[in-house]
Amino acid sequence: MDRLIEITDDLFDVSSRIKSVDENYKIYFNRGTRRYELHDSSKSPSFQAVFPYASLDKRAIDYARQTAVKNKDKILAEIDAHNARLEKQRQDELIQKVMGGLRL
Repeated sequence: MDRLIEITDDLFDVSSRIKSVDENYKIYFNRGTRRYELHDSSKSPSFQAVFPYASLDKRAIDYARQTAVKNKDKILAEIDAHNARLEKQRQDELIQKVMGGLRL
């Protein structure tokens, strides 16, 4: 935790607005990786995610909302649906390849 600096005040007030997603969320800047991180103070270890943005703005709040643990069922369903579409696409491509190779 010595490389982490808690962000309690920022230009767009993201650090306090993030509490609307989860009251236990805190934002830290990791000096080692030079990235912003989301932590949940009610958990140990507290690390939740790394923000994929170089600065803190509304995108960070949206990202925290999308990746919140309370949304895990929705996220897993989206992953499963995406994987099913990919599998169907691969099967269709294989069928077309096989059918194209057959001279009926």
